[in-house]
Amino acid sequence: MKKLIIGLSIVVIAFLISMFSSNHTLLYKITGAVGIISLILGALLSGAFLDGDRLGRNLQSESKEDRKQRFSQTNSILLIGLPNLLIAAFCFFLMK
Repeated sequence: MKKLIIGLSIVVIAFLISMFSSNHTLLYKITGAVGIISLILGALLSGAFLDGDRLGRNLQSESKEDRKQRFSQTNSILLIGLPNLLIAAFCFFLMK
């Protein structure tokens, strides 16, 4: 829940920046960038870009605590980026 609040606070900051600069496209540009960066970081941490052999070797060599910590970090990053992606998509289609 705390990570979603962080993500929503980034959305609010992006909204304030776009309102003060009178550039409404900044809202979906900022939130979209944060969302895409969080997706890429989450995928890198989870091992989504690795092939099966390399991922299997990595999973065998790490401990359960390390795996749990890696998945926790991945979930945290994705939860921060989720509200940003949703708002960016909504604003993009609304302003189009």
